[in-house]
Formats: sequence, C-alpha cells, structure tokens
Amino acid sequence: MSNEITIDAHPPAKMASRMEDVGVTKSKLNLWTMFALAILAGAFIGTGAIFATTVTAGSIAVKAADGTAAFSTGLPYGVVRLLGGLVFSLGLIAVVVAGAELFTGNNLIIMAYASGKVSTAALLRNWAVVYTGNFVGSILTALVMFLGKQYTFSSGAVGVTALTIATSKCSLDFIQAVALGIMCNSLVCLAVWLCASARSTTDKILAIIFPISCFVASGFEHSIANMYFIPIGLFIKGFAPATFWQTIGKTPADFANLTWVAFFIKNLLPVTIGNIIGGAGFVGLIYWFSYLRPQKVVAVKPGVPARVLVVDDDPDFVEVTRMILTKEGYSVMSAADGDQALRTMKAERPDLVLLDVMMASPLDGVYVSRKMAADPVLKAIPVVMVSSIDSSKHAALLPDDMHIPIDAWISKPVDPDHLLRTIRRFLA
Repeated sequence: MSNEITIDAHPPAKMASRMEDVGVTKSKLNLWTMFALAILAGAFIGTGAIFATTVTAGSIAVKAADGTAAFSTGLPYGVVRLLGGLVFSLGLIAVVVAGAELFTGNNLIIMAYASGKVSTAALLRNWAVVYTGNFVGSILTALVMFLGKQYTFSSGAVGVTALTIATSKCSLDFIQAVALGIMCNSLVCLAVWLCASARSTTDKILAIIFPISCFVASGFEHSIANMYFIPIGLFIKGFAPATFWQTIGKTPADFANLTWVAFFIKNLLPVTIGNIIGGAGFVGLIYWFSYLRPQKVVAVKPGVPARVLVVDDDPDFVEVTRMILTKEGYSVMSAADGDQALRTMKAERPDLVLLDVMMASPLDGVYVSRKMAADPVLKAIPVVMVSSIDSSKHAALLPDDMHIPIDAWISKPVDPDHLLRTIRRFLA
C-alpha cells in the first residue's frame, strides 16, 4: 500500500466508475440479505422522519378546547422547514455509512444497467425487493412509534404535526406528486452521487446534509419517507384514544383526506413514479451519458474476428485473458511492454487494447495511452485499462482518470463476465 494518505476527493469520472461498480454489487446481493438490509433502510429513513417530526412539532398553531392557541413556536415557515431537513438527514447518513439498501438511492443502479453490466431482470429484482423491504421497515417503525405513544408528547404537539404532515401529503394532485417526487429523488441521488467522491465518513456526512436538507425544506416528496410519515398519521387517526383528541381540540373528521386509499393512490404511486424519473433519469442516466457511455465504438466486419491487443508483462494474465477472449471468438495479440505495444499497433492495428498500468515502469500503461492519444491513427482505438495499481505502493503516482486518455477501467483480479461486457461496449 502507498505510504501517502490521499485526501483529495475522487473526480467525477472516477465517481461514475465507482457508482457503476456499486450497482453491479448491489444487483448481485443474496435475496434475503437484500431484503434484510432494505428493512433496515426503511427503519433508518423512518428514524429520520421521527427526528424531523419531533423537531418541527409545535410549529403549528392549534386551538385548544377553550379557544386559545395550544402551541406555536412562532418561527418562520422556512426556518422550521430547514431544521426539519437538517435532522432528517440522519436517515440517509445511516443508510450510506452504516450500510443498507434504499430504493431511491438504488435508482442509480441504472448506470450499471446502461453499461450492460446489470441485466433487466437483476435491476427489477433489486428495485422490487428493496422497495418491499423499505415498506416493511417503515411500517414497522411507524407501528412501534404509535405503540410508544410518542405522538402524545408536548401536549399532543408531536401527534398534530404527524397528522398535519400525513394529511398534506394525501391531498396532493397526481401530477403535483409526480413533480415533487422528481425533484426529491434528484436531490437524494445527488447526495448519493456526491458520496462517491468521498474518502472518509466525514466526507460522506457533509455530502449528504445539504441535498437532503434542501429536499425536505422545499417540501419535495420521498416515497420511502412517506411510508413512515403517512402510516403514523393513519395509526393516530384510527387508533388514538379520545383523551388525545380532547387535548388537541380536534377530531379524526378534521383529517378527512387522510385515508389508506389516498396513501397508496394519491401519494405513494405518483411519488414513486417521480422518484424513479428523478433518480434514474435526471441523475443516473445523465452522469452515465457524461462519463460512462462508449465514446469510441469500432465497427467490426461480419465474419471477421475482432482483434484485441493485450498489453501486460504478466504472462499468466495474458494467457488467461487469451483463453477467455478466444473462446468468445476474438483474435488476440499480446505485448509485454509499452514500446512493444506501440510497434505492434502500428504494424497491425487492433480493434481494442487491454492495457496494464505497470510494466517496464510503474506508469508504462499511462505512457502508452498518452502516445496513442497523440497519434492520429491510434487515437481512435478504444483503450480499456486493466490494473491492480490501486493496491500497490505506486497508487499515489497514478493521475486521476480525467488525465489518462482511456475509455474504461477494470481492476484486477478481473471477473471474466465483467471483462467481456466491457469489451462488447466498444465493438459493434
């Protein structure tokens, strides 16, 4: 390992690569592990919602039975919303740092899907299982909080806030809910995306706070948070004792829009649609298009094997790679160092180059890629860098991806399926 500690944030191109790898890993999780972590994420987001409800409690003026104002902080609307947003950030911080599976954040798996590294079935499996687990975790959290009678705290101020939040969410128009869902998950996925630049827990926490505070303060709609916010209101409306209603000077009839049908049809359905559009479309696919889409695609003549040049000084890696590619119908050439690779390319132009970083010198592969980029003929050849330099003492010498003219990066040890999927992206 390098003796130097790197504190610079990962650049966007590297962030995209990391998010792609995360998407592949998430799609391959064991079913029950995925479901358990999804339940945990639902509980984490529910905990953030509890925190936000408690902190903003008392901000709503309610008339008591004698006609006087029972409670009101007098704080401006924006300040109350900001405080709620700051504390709600706990939910995503717990998901990211402690580790859990959140449907809205997992919309970014679309990046790996767009690269062909995750199948349609695997993508939908993850989203369905995680969404269901999030629902279970959120509902259980709401049930526990109802049984704990936290809604009666501060003379019922917490309960009134919970009822008001839930009712307002069930009163949205369908298109309005979709639009607010789009904006919400654009910010949630932005927070997750920013975490890909982080090198420490502190980095991740700071990256999360502002996007999440913004979505809560702005009144945007988060499907998983609503799996707590609305059911807790429904539980209070349906099962709170008469003494609670007497204390707050209201009746269940005052919250007529708050029903289970409204929860599922008027809120959860449109908000989920909006969340997918915002997270997968406005963040995931935009960053995939910007940093991961194949910008060099080589047309291979039908019936003619595509030629792949493997550049590596490890004969075992070359031989294993040759076997994998030959089995798939590719024609494989090889070179043991950068200079030999450049001579080979000029003598017989390959369709794609697999290039190791460390050969004759620690950054021999970087030298080759830069030489290729400067050559009018060779610069059109896609370059996939394959290396284990991240785990070597030379890692600190490696420039970031923005300063290496390559088209994709694969870390060793190489997964054969990952290798083949990556190559196919560049060979039409």
